[in-house]
This record gives sequence, structure tokens and C-alpha cells, in this order.
Amino acid sequence: MMLTTDQPLYSKNQQPIDSEHYRQLLVRDGERRFREWHTAFVQYQKEFLRQLEQSRQR
Repeated sequence: MMLTTDQPLYSKNQQPIDSEHYRQLLVRDGERRFREWHTAFVQYQKEFLRQLEQSRQR
């Protein structure tokens, strides 16, 4: 989603969040994204090593 300058970051009935709360949200999101990436990487690595081992046995 792309924001333009005329779009508010929050609706009129919501209060803006303070910078510390926003920083914490960003940190949590970064940690979640890293966990997702790391899980996928470990699965890829295991599959690669399994295939490598199979090719060596032939």
C-alpha cells in the first residue's frame, strides 16, 4: 500500500501513537520478519544438504 501526502496515517477517531510505541511496533515486526526468513532459510538449507548427501551416495 502506497501512502500519499493527503492520506492520514490514522483515522479521525484514533489517537496518534507516540514514537516509542511506534518504535516497539517496528522492532516486533522486524523480529517477526526475521523469524519467517530464518525458518524458510533453515528449511532450504536442510533440503539442500539432503540433496547434496543423496548426490554423493550415487
